[in-house]
Amino acid sequence: MNKAQLRKQFLSKRKNLSKDDLAKKSLAIKQLFFQYFNLRGIKKLHIFLPIVKQNEINTWLIIDEIKQNHPHITLITSKSHFKTNSMESYVLDNHTIIVENKRGIPEPVNAIKCSDNTIDMILMPLLCFDKQGFRVGYGKGFYDRFLQKCRKDIIKIGLSFFEPVDQINEANENDVKMDICLMTDAIWEWERGNC
Repeated sequence: MNKAQLRKQFLSKRKNLSKDDLAKKSLAIKQLFFQYFNLRGIKKLHIFLPIVKQNEINTWLIIDEIKQNHPHITLITSKSHFKTNSMESYVLDNHTIIVENKRGIPEPVNAIKCSDNTIDMILMPLLCFDKQGFRVGYGKGFYDRFLQKCRKDIIKIGLSFFEPVDQINEANENDVKMDICLMTDAIWEWERGNC
């Protein structure tokens, strides 16, 4: 299937998740993340804030655990600029005020800017992914552009409620592959160095 078909299919699947399913799946992904990764070498971790109306994974569970048990990690999140389909990074700490923009995306409003090339690990949203490590998002290319500004060795992790599809037909040279994708009960991992 092409990206538009997959986007439509998986948006519908995600919207049909009950609040209980969403909570259970988000918790399972959070638990798998902390079981799988040794975070001692991570200094800056970029994480997306969930868009509630889109039934995105509740990443606040991961954020809260990092704040509590991994204080050496600086959390980073971003603001989206829709005129340029680009993102800027900002520190997410206890003083950061989060406000939903007009598209319902939670964003920092009073945060300290962070250089993209200092980030060690990124957790990325997606609608679906394939067995080659490519992801389908909302279709604007924000993360592909963002990752071009990051270090080559940044660890790129997708978070998915659903199993991978065999192949995304329209994946091209501008699409950045993930290194790892976490689901509720499984992990997909690909060869590093594909940014």
